[in-house]
Amino acid sequence: MTKKGELPINNELTTRYIITEKTFVLAPENAGNKIFTRVIEREKTLIVPKKPLHIVSRSCAEYGSDYETTLKASKVLFGNNRQKSPILLANSYGLPYIFLPTLSPQSDQNVWIAYHAIDLFSTDGLGTSVYFDNGQKFKTEISAPTLYRQFALARMIEKDFLKKREMANRSFFFFPANERPNNFPSL
Repeated sequence: MTKKGELPINNELTTRYIITEKTFVLAPENAGNKIFTRVIEREKTLIVPKKPLHIVSRSCAEYGSDYETTLKASKVLFGNNRQKSPILLANSYGLPYIFLPTLSPQSDQNVWIAYHAIDLFSTDGLGTSVYFDNGQKFKTEISAPTLYRQFALARMIEKDFLKKREMANRSFFFFPANERPNNFPSL
């Protein structure tokens, strides 16, 4: 963390950012009276002069959806009473981009963590340390049980996505050799 009103040093500054498979964390940073986003990627860290929710919303639009639609899709799985459901932002090459909010997505202090990048996490004082698949560590202020719940919900989204993808990949016209209907003509 930096002192209040200062941006972290040694980070690349960019004015526009779209979430990709390299995105691990979108964390808010206070700089004076503005909120910026520290974007932690697989190989670098960026500073974006937008709130994390703005980046999520913009990324949804870039991938052909909108933030409200991603929320509705989560509510189909979990019901309307989930305030901080993980969202399926997009998918690339069959891999879903699922992001877990640590607080209400509307909160300026909410951090978005990429489900696909999490290797493990553990209690760290009053918060939780998240370890990513490239060895990076990120400490968040939420408790380990809360992160476990978010992780489990994200797994449910992933499982639902994979099940729907499998169903879409099945074709009505092709049957395994042993499962051809009796009245289906042989060639």
